[in-house]
Amino acid sequence: MNKLQKMISLTTIVALGTTLIQPAPYAAADQVNNREVVTLDSGATVKTGLNLYVDASASDSSGDGSKSKPFATLTAARDAIRALHDDLPAGGVTVWVKGGEYELSNFELTAQDSGAADKPIIYRSYSGEQVTLTNGVHINTSDWKPLSKDAAARVHPDVKASDLYELDVQKLGLQHIHHFAGGTSFTEQWGIIDLIADGVRQPISQWPNPDESVNKHRKGWTTANGSADAKSFYYGEGGIPENGDTTDTLDLDGTNRAERWKKSLESGHPLYLKGFWRTVWSPITSSVQDVDTKHHVITLKDIPDGGMGSKWSKAVEDYRSSTSAAKSGQTDQSLTAQTTPASEDDALHDNDTSSKSYLVYKDGGAAQTMTLKEEQSDDSLLETKPSSPEKDVEDNTPVKLTDKGAEVSSTSSSKTEAMEESSTNPSVTKDAYDSVQDDVYSSTSSVSEDVYDSGYLAKIRAPYRIGTGTEEWQALNYLDEIDQPGEWALDFKDKKLYYYPKGNLKDLNMIIADNETPVVSLNNVSNVQLLGFTIEGSMGNGIELKNTDHVTLAGNTLRNLGNGGVLDVGGKNNLFQSNDIYETGGFGISMNSAGDRKKLTPANSRVTNNHIHNVGELTHLEPILVRDSVGILFDHNLLHDVPKDAVRYVYSNNLTFEYNEVHNTSLIEGDTGAFYTAQDWASYGNVLRYNFIHHNKRSNGFYSDGADSGDNYHYNIIQGSTKGILLNGHDNIATNNLVIDSNMIQVDQRGDSKSHGVNSIFADQLREMNPTSNPWANYGKVLQDTYGYDHDLWGSILDPSWHPEYPNGTKMTDNMLVNTPDVVVPKVGDVKVANNDSINSVSDADFYDYSKMDLRTDNAKILAKFPDLNEVFPKIGLQKDEFRTRVLTREETRGLSNH
Repeated sequence: MNKLQKMISLTTIVALGTTLIQPAPYAAADQVNNREVVTLDSGATVKTGLNLYVDASASDSSGDGSKSKPFATLTAARDAIRALHDDLPAGGVTVWVKGGEYELSNFELTAQDSGAADKPIIYRSYSGEQVTLTNGVHINTSDWKPLSKDAAARVHPDVKASDLYELDVQKLGLQHIHHFAGGTSFTEQWGIIDLIADGVRQPISQWPNPDESVNKHRKGWTTANGSADAKSFYYGEGGIPENGDTTDTLDLDGTNRAERWKKSLESGHPLYLKGFWRTVWSPITSSVQDVDTKHHVITLKDIPDGGMGSKWSKAVEDYRSSTSAAKSGQTDQSLTAQTTPASEDDALHDNDTSSKSYLVYKDGGAAQTMTLKEEQSDDSLLETKPSSPEKDVEDNTPVKLTDKGAEVSSTSSSKTEAMEESSTNPSVTKDAYDSVQDDVYSSTSSVSEDVYDSGYLAKIRAPYRIGTGTEEWQALNYLDEIDQPGEWALDFKDKKLYYYPKGNLKDLNMIIADNETPVVSLNNVSNVQLLGFTIEGSMGNGIELKNTDHVTLAGNTLRNLGNGGVLDVGGKNNLFQSNDIYETGGFGISMNSAGDRKKLTPANSRVTNNHIHNVGELTHLEPILVRDSVGILFDHNLLHDVPKDAVRYVYSNNLTFEYNEVHNTSLIEGDTGAFYTAQDWASYGNVLRYNFIHHNKRSNGFYSDGADSGDNYHYNIIQGSTKGILLNGHDNIATNNLVIDSNMIQVDQRGDSKSHGVNSIFADQLREMNPTSNPWANYGKVLQDTYGYDHDLWGSILDPSWHPEYPNGTKMTDNMLVNTPDVVVPKVGDVKVANNDSINSVSDADFYDYSKMDLRTDNAKILAKFPDLNEVFPKIGLQKDEFRTRVLTREETRGLSNH
């Protein structure tokens, strides 16, 4: 008998009974209204052939894995199982992990750590105890020092320098302290250390503060006051924004902010601004080149993609010669004309800001023809508004800035189709959209000398737009703006972290995330389970899976992570059940390359009963991301309080989303959907049913963006959304949905025969699937039979005479609209709108308790469209199971109001 066999012979072979588990005074907890609530457990005891034990207070050198002499680390337990080679005991192995904190650089499982279908390897916590796995760096209290004289001089005027501390992160040997991973301009490449105190991620410093409204702007944001050149904007007077507001918000509070920033910047302390410089999605974080306090101008180091100024504002036609700098030959050539790279996310959005003619069905009546246009409004939102010939000419006319003091002149004209009124529908009046004022941009028709002549010297000659005055931005990661307890900043020049602690620093358990590797990684692993762990402290992801099969993650809490919670690449037959994921810098759960699209082989994985919220804190990623995948079920998940979409799925087939609950999405970005997909002519067979979206005022409900095709939306409940349903592309079908208190449901048409025709990238993506051969040829026939398409898949889509640039095959039928006045569809394309019904007010819908979002009803009109509503509704969202011991109420998740 070898040493390992002797060790295992000492180990208890029988399963651990629940009576032997002693509960600890702590357990896995979710975050609810700034307090922790225990919601999860590691599940029922399963009898396995071998039990090993791990206790952080034990010793690996003397432990043998028995209950009396446990291992001290998970690695030791893993290695003991490896030594068994292929001789796993009947029923598999359970590794019982005692409550406590386990520090590790990365707990890695590979193919040799796999179990078998009848012999799983189970790693689990003791029931009722919190087992924390972290690869963060613990900081000793003695490492914190009072601020240096130079640092103290930069402290916010409203804060005592003695309340802040500094940490020499270079002296500690930390790695990610020199710059953001994305350099001087980025959207998602954050890549610096993170700070955690007593298990709570600390907020990086920000101005305006998240709860601060400046000049009545959205909390946490201020706005640019018009563009100064392609990479500069006015923060005070001098610009000519279309909304006419040139308030100097930087200095409204009397703290001399602009001068303070200028002094720190000139002393070598980098300043970064995150801004919606051109679009309402994918804000760019940009390094500042200069703060010009004389002319109230801030200049970025790089040109934002497309140039400064909202894409919905007027273009500056004579940007090469319109400034005093250009005229006098004084353009500063020391500033490079580098352009910020466009993000992948930006490519998905397919906005066409030109006016188009639509049919508007109001309250179930006959259609009226109306010319509508997508426009940016305040608060980073997009709105569909009626167009008028005069306003379109004005909006589409470039601004010509000739001599200082000259008027803004029109150099071209653009005729658009006028608004028409259908005589067949007298119930639709001309002022259906009377909230839109014709003179909304009247301030730009003429610019007087004292407004235009700012005397500013342009820094670069490149295209830009004049700006609407609604381009939002905020400052990040600056010592000068630490003014609330908990805030911190990393100074790239000093290589120091500055911190304003909540309470006594000596009483805080401080961790810094500086490790890009995941806390747990599973590569080529099968038949392994991780149950009941708290995973935190990584600068990267919590758990990464690559090419795994039959892996279960259940009852885990993933939090305080610099990037994402769970990343699954190439997995199949995996189960992610009843996990809580929150306070991540990026995504919640990301599924990639699961299954095989060309072969249409399903992954057969399931993501169920997970509570994912407050993710995307650093880079705005979604709770659930799916890409290039086939055959995954997402059900009973609760997703809320996120910066943009709750679910984004692209380039995928045969996904099912059902019984999910979503609220409060798009808290930061615009042009989003609670469920969002885009730009793929081959993405057929996805089904979205029995989902509940509510309190979603900044976002659309279901949003299939330009060129998306083949999605099916049935029997969903959408409440309080901008547009309950917004469809683009081919063969998207929305039937029997209940839409409440939303602006409209809409079919849109974007692009033309060049951008969305048979020679477009979308056509090429479909051809890559080889649709004339099996399995795709047969797949097309199955889809036609299942969903009743009246055209051939796939030949018609690749036929120019079919006009694939139109939303052909799209249907809006048998939906019930409650206080949702309009169904809007384009006048082009084979689009079917039929049998939609409406109820004028929420009170007439007779919901059981609308204030508590109990949307069951005995209303005959609603039940005619959604017969099983009262049976379906209680099944939506989180459910109790062996891992989720408590389901939070909507009130506890702040799901009864818009945030």
